Amino acid sequence: MRNVPIFRCAGYTLVELVIVVTIMAIVAAIAYPNMTSGVDRQQDLAAEQFAAAMRFARSESMRTGQPHGFRFLTNDYRIRVFTVDSAGSPWTWTWDVYNPLDKQLYDYTFPADLAGATPPVVHSPVYRGTCDEPGAIYFDANGTPRCLEPENILLDSYRLDIVVGAAVASVNLDGITGRVTVQ
Repeated sequence: MRNVPIFRCAGYTLVELVIVVTIMAIVAAIAYPNMTSGVDRQQDLAAEQFAAAMRFARSESMRTGQPHGFRFLTNDYRIRVFTVDSAGSPWTWTWDVYNPLDKQLYDYTFPADLAGATPPVVHSPVYRGTCDEPGAIYFDANGTPRCLEPENILLDSYRLDIVVGAAVASVNLDGITGRVTVQ
């Protein structure tokens, strides 16, 4: 009589292992974005809100031919969109621009619960001359960003950093193209 093993050692083939690892990778990739913290999402949302205000002001200027702009208020960490009455001198700005989505005045304030010991939002405008009102930028009918006072000074660049802990989200406005990006 021949010795026949009672137990057969069954293993997994390479194909089976690759399939299981692939499925696990897909599940991990889908689950990862849901595991990011709420603070990160709030920071990203704040950056997108600031960028949206800048983009809206630019698009309204180009659409209507009327100067529109935004002002970042450093004390309140908020951004407001305004329109400019250029008929008189000096120009007057009015805060009567409404957000097309919620039909409220275009006024966004950084969430207070994200503010830490350091200033949560820092803006850095760079002009091609001396700007008397560095926090207020308007767009001409071509979408070119400029200083509001005096109105003939061009903007070189504008950077708004949103700092939460060690994480930084940046909103950049290019002075030549008027393009707004979020990083």
